[in-house]
Amino acid sequence: MALNLEAKKELVNEVSDILGKAETIVTADYRGLTANQLNELRKITKKSDIYIKVVKNNMLKMALKKSEFSVIGDKIVGPQILAVSKENPGEFAKIIKKFIDNNEKIEIKSLAYKGNELDVSEIKKLASLPTYEEAIAKLLSVMQAPIQKLLVTLDAIPTKIVRTLDALKESKN
Repeated sequence: MALNLEAKKELVNEVSDILGKAETIVTADYRGLTANQLNELRKITKKSDIYIKVVKNNMLKMALKKSEFSVIGDKIVGPQILAVSKENPGEFAKIIKKFIDNNEKIEIKSLAYKGNELDVSEIKKLASLPTYEEAIAKLLSVMQAPIQKLLVTLDAIPTKIVRTLDALKESKN
């Protein structure tokens, strides 16, 4: 169904609003994917609060011009699907990378993080980033290690004294 001018303007404004709040975006050529595969991608990304939209190139370029992601406007060629994440680029990249690895017909065309264009191979680096919960857990374990070592050291002093006294007692007997 063809969109009239008002519907096109609404779509451009909707995508512009989403891009205004975005932290990470990916565009990909989805030729060769079945409708079921696209629906599977939508289901996977919906759980993680990732915005997925198939947008005509001209409308996507207009929306990109209004955002900090205008640097990838020249990469918009052919049928494109737009994936946008507002937060947690690591989880976003993991989900997208996993889907692309499972569906070889989809090809990433552009990747941008906080307005900076990244090489598409950088998605592996983004995917290796820890989630917020993982990062907090790592930070807490790093902060806890010196305290643990101090406690072990302080506990070793009386233990060593007791062992020394026990060895002295054994040697006198």
